Amino acid sequence: MKKLVSSFLILILVASVLVGCGGAKYKDGTYKAAYKDFDDHGWKAFVEITITDNKITDAVFDYVNEEGELKSEDEEYNKIMMEASGSSPEEFSRELPKDLIEKQDIKKVDMITGATGSVENFKKLGEVALKNAKAGNTADAEVDYD
Repeated sequence: MKKLVSSFLILILVASVLVGCGGAKYKDGTYKAAYKDFDDHGWKAFVEITITDNKITDAVFDYVNEEGELKSEDEEYNKIMMEASGSSPEEFSRELPKDLIEKQDIKKVDMITGATGSVENFKKLGEVALKNAKAGNTADAEVDYD
């Protein structure tokens, strides 16, 4: 029995060391990524992700125009998009970050009907921001459109 307990304790110790050797996946900080240019409609997507204690604790996703206005706050645009697609920036700008925080994995963020392009933008920019979070690079990242 003592040998079994000793073996079990050694196994736990080895597992703890192996997990600890992996180090932190992310470094604490705020990481931003945005497209370099405005799209054909005058908007530029951006994401900002905050890491605390190796976890995604906050995220922001939206689009900004040249006047600094946010797409999620443009009432007319949101109304038109809701009628046309069943979704709006006001909605998905809240839902996507919330989903990322819950799942802690950008690849597992759910698709949103009517917002496919925005979900793809969120994931692309989020991957860049999280790559920088792994390296601890807090410089704002600029991303080209494909």
